[in-house]
Amino acid sequence: MQSEKEIIAATDAPDPNSTTVRTKSSSPRTKVFSRYPLPSDRTPFSTHFDILARFVTHSRNGNEPVAAEKVEGEGVPIQAAQMNVKFMTDIGLLKFDSKGLYLPSPEAIRFVNAKTVGDDRARPIIRALIQSAWFTEIASSVLRMRPVVTDDALIGELALAAETNKEKKGPALRVLVEYLVWSGILVRDERGLSLAENRLSTEATSDPKAGAPAAVASAPKAQGERLPGATPPSVAEAGAWHIVQTEDFFLKVRSDSEVIAEVGEQLVLLAKKIERLRTKAAAPASAPATIPSS
Repeated sequence: MQSEKEIIAATDAPDPNSTTVRTKSSSPRTKVFSRYPLPSDRTPFSTHFDILARFVTHSRNGNEPVAAEKVEGEGVPIQAAQMNVKFMTDIGLLKFDSKGLYLPSPEAIRFVNAKTVGDDRARPIIRALIQSAWFTEIASSVLRMRPVVTDDALIGELALAAETNKEKKGPALRVLVEYLVWSGILVRDERGLSLAENRLSTEATSDPKAGAPAAVASAPKAQGERLPGATPPSVAEAGAWHIVQTEDFFLKVRSDSEVIAEVGEQLVLLAKKIERLRTKAAAPASAPATIPSS
């Protein structure tokens, strides 16, 4: 007769004919807070344009709302669109239609079609869209105080503004930097990142042939007088350009309805910026405290 210990040992012995399935316990992923919608930290910047192109195609140029998961595949990884629709909606590339359905914005459709012609035709569309975005304002503010910063330093400033964890959301914040560089708002070189407008200004003042651009810009010009650096179009290209010149400005624009629309969008943004500056300048300063006379 077997003892009680022998019975327990026989029961605990593994069955050689049985298959053991081990499951790996995984702890739930902690959600990291952000003040603003951020792109996915698992989707590279280059995939964003593929997502947009698929939205435009599957929605039939914005005529039929489409679910995010429907645009995935054929180069767009699974969940890439689903994890980026909030961000793309926030910056104006997508429009929320109904539960789970989205439409590409008119700007996104213009962008996708322009990109098939060339990146130089598509950049102004993205630039106009994100010009007033929170991350553009932060980058502009930082680079006006420090002309050149590293990618890592700017990502840190964006993390502070978004009230999020830089270590965990670093890849997502880096995508924002890539939007700024690709659109031409920022310039990246061996020194780091700088504002494109500052770079152009520095190059103009450092060029001895450029003269004094500030004085030229402020001086009224008579009708027909050519501005320095503004070369009239040749006879061959005259039909491809339109020129508007007054005492206050000189405008040379390509004869293209999309480009002219882009000029209008840029002027609207400029008008808003000027209005904000005027409002800020007109705000009454707090009156100094007065000491009552004895």
